Amino acid sequence: MTAPKVLGLVSHCGECPNCVYYSGGMHQCRIVEEIVRDKTIIAPFCPLADYPSSTIASMQTTVEVLREPIIYGFGVALLSHIATKLKRNLHANALGLTVVYKHLSEEHELYLSLDTIRGIEMRPFEISFVSDDKLYKLAPDAAVPLLRERVDDEKDLWLHHRLVL
Repeated sequence: MTAPKVLGLVSHCGECPNCVYYSGGMHQCRIVEEIVRDKTIIAPFCPLADYPSSTIASMQTTVEVLREPIIYGFGVALLSHIATKLKRNLHANALGLTVVYKHLSEEHELYLSLDTIRGIEMRPFEISFVSDDKLYKLAPDAAVPLLRERVDDEKDLWLHHRLVL
């Protein structure tokens, strides 16, 4: 059996709205203009994406967040606030965002998601998160948003980075 298709979970050509009566008892797929010989199966030339499509699958986290607003509400609000301050877009498929900074005139990217956050300080507002096995602190509300990278645990040394906005 072939995989169902996205459009209305189509399981055979006969239930697809793109399958139309052609002539002489034949049917045709109006998308690819091919004759459909057997309406009880999915034709091998079917142009519809398989179900679940990669788009639907990649949005699984977003679907979960929309179904459970009480559980995810604060996290979504927090990441939305940070994304707005840093002029970044949230990644819909993983509910995170990419933080871009410059170090030695090279741009680097860090991924910030709910799973990577290790702490939130309120005064001053600062988020601790882990990326590439390093600890970072992000102050998105500072006059100039600030990113610090921990370089020495014992001496509590931090390297300051300039964010790319």
